[in-house]
Amino acid sequence: NDVFVADEILRMGMADLVAMARGLIADPEIAVKAAEGRYEEITHCIGCNQGCFDHVFYLQPVTCMLNPRAGRELEYRVERAKAPRRVAVVGGGPAGMKAALTAAQRGHDVTLFEKSDVLGGQLNLAAVPPGREEFWTAVEDLDVQLDNAGVELRLETEATAEMLKHEGFKVVVVATGARQAVPPIPGIDGPNVLMAWDVLEGREDPEGRDIVIIGGGAVGSETAMYVASIGTISGDTLFYLFMNNGEDMETLRELCSRGIKKVTVIEMLDRVCRDVGISTRWTILQDMRNLGIEIRRKALAKRIEEGKVVVDVDGREEEIPADTVIVAAGSCPANELYEELKDSGMEVYLVGDAREARKAVEAIQEGYEIALRI
Repeated sequence: NDVFVADEILRMGMADLVAMARGLIADPEIAVKAAEGRYEEITHCIGCNQGCFDHVFYLQPVTCMLNPRAGRELEYRVERAKAPRRVAVVGGGPAGMKAALTAAQRGHDVTLFEKSDVLGGQLNLAAVPPGREEFWTAVEDLDVQLDNAGVELRLETEATAEMLKHEGFKVVVVATGARQAVPPIPGIDGPNVLMAWDVLEGREDPEGRDIVIIGGGAVGSETAMYVASIGTISGDTLFYLFMNNGEDMETLRELCSRGIKKVTVIEMLDRVCRDVGISTRWTILQDMRNLGIEIRRKALAKRIEEGKVVVDVDGREEEIPADTVIVAAGSCPANELYEELKDSGMEVYLVGDAREARKAVEAIQEGYEIALRI
């Protein structure tokens, strides 16, 4: 998915020909852009499989998370707006970034507001677990493209209804994302309880050895992998130890797959990773097994106490040791700004997780479609 890697393979004589498949779905002009030296304009495939392989397995048309036009070239056309307008996009997650970019490409005067100091939203969380780092590439690509398109960025700025009205915006796209759901579990406000997003963002560190994660969806599973990998050795360290016979193979494998935390995921349903695409779910389950993560299915968290979580399994209570409990119980839309603006007389759209919590492929497509309508 990287033209520089492809070039190196050819220059080093490792192969006579390099082929790309998903890379050309993400960006059909990747070869042209490389030949013309427009590397910063390339949209890189990140191997998420959300629009391609997941769709193939369900016998649906192929598209792409980062290129909503893929497979819909005759349906979607980015044409110049007949009457350019002043557009505010509130929220710098995937839906907001794509909406702002597409609107600017159509000639609108676009300002993107983001209350944090970085763009990317939940894509930044998805990039934290081991092996998922390429999600940051998606954020970087969109960031560069926003700059090239002339979008005004206002980071660390929480847009309010009053501010947007005062500045004279005619159109507002509300892409304010979601907030973490807090289930009504006794003890959830205790000092030993953290929220998954806070852990993935590095704002909180899980203390102790026994870590219990409530929720076995995508966020819970990814958080489990991140925590379980704490204390494992890096690829460079593995290479050094292997080349210098520092440890036997069995010990090296253990050093790669066993960290300093014992992680248990409890899920009230009979299936974990249920919101992960069919072509990716098996890899996450495999990674969780390799990292020694214990999964307790059909386990309902009843209460959180000091040093343990009490769960209900088939009508009987069980105690699971827990120095720290991490809550990953889903999310709910953060759409208060939309409610304030929808009857204001301004043209207002609601997109992404602010409308309904979904996958990035759906959020980006929605942001793209809305921008085509403005």
